[in-house]
Amino acid sequence: MARQTQGAQNDGRQRVLDFITTYITDNNVPPTIREIQAGAKISSTSMVSYYLKDLEKANLLDRYKRRSRGVVINDPHRLSVRDMLSIPIVGRITCGAGPMPTPDADVLRSAEDRVQIARAMVKEGDDLFALVAQGDSMIDALINDGDIVIMKKDSDVKNGELAAVFLTDKNESTLKRVFKEGRRLKLKPENPTLKPFYVDARHAQIQGRVVCVIRQA
Repeated sequence: MARQTQGAQNDGRQRVLDFITTYITDNNVPPTIREIQAGAKISSTSMVSYYLKDLEKANLLDRYKRRSRGVVINDPHRLSVRDMLSIPIVGRITCGAGPMPTPDADVLRSAEDRVQIARAMVKEGDDLFALVAQGDSMIDALINDGDIVIMKKDSDVKNGELAAVFLTDKNESTLKRVFKEGRRLKLKPENPTLKPFYVDARHAQIQGRVVCVIRQA
């Protein structure tokens, strides 16, 4: 499938959602995939399936896979595609080590995996990226292994904020609560069985701060 711009994808998803909503209102049954393709002017049925999958991930509709008319709209007047943000998942972050891509513009543009969230979940919609949490060092912050952590790209954080920190001397990144203490950073886990540790501020690059968490279990 040809790569589309984010704007084109949002437009396609919105046309599909609008057509399904109107069709159900007019006919009291959902449309088939071919009817969606024709009515929403989508290039192929595979693209329709792609958009339906995205809309399902965003909780805007449900699908019953074995039915030809198996689309159910969730609260059609509450959210639209324009109310959603598509955030790139750029890698994993250790909550217990491993390298994480620095979230520069190229990394954010090229990320193939994305997560859909409501704009209302975050105050700021720019420079967001997502990481998959790995490990159990942040469980008391309600961040568990496998959760998706939404980050705001930032090189500075306030004392006590949760942040992704790249340790340049170890070539690894970690998600911890950050405290500045002179020329050191104290990185504090949120797990009573683990102790804080200190790093030289010259060897630590703050890559972003946590803005919300999407729990997976």
